[in-house]
Amino acid sequence: MEQSSTTLSKLIKAQAIFERFRRDIHDDRDQMGATQAFKFCYELALRMMKTILAAQGVEVSSPKDIFRQACLKKLIDDVDVWFDFQVKRNLTAHAYEEENLIAIVNNFDLFSTELDKLIKIARVMIVKD
Repeated sequence: MEQSSTTLSKLIKAQAIFERFRRDIHDDRDQMGATQAFKFCYELALRMMKTILAAQGVEVSSPKDIFRQACLKKLIDDVDVWFDFQVKRNLTAHAYEEENLIAIVNNFDLFSTELDKLIKIARVMIVKD
């Protein structure tokens, strides 16, 4: 579980950066910074889930498989919410288009809530193992 602990630590640091950006968006430059912080947090959250699942003997490969198994193992509550985060993460490559940037930014509050829940659950699971 050493790897899980390291990934969790990185995720917590990334979450702090994301939260600073999310709470202080004044212009498009702030939106772009927050979008990159979201993308980084999403990737670390995905890695965290995969690592915890692997430690439990569950092998997964695709993000959708990771989310499905994470939901079954009670790491996350709603697989569809995380599927939508995946869509928003994929939009980050096209955040230069205003409608994509708006769609991503409008998702930040929900992502913040779900990320916080995941971190709390991951802390408990890592301690148990």
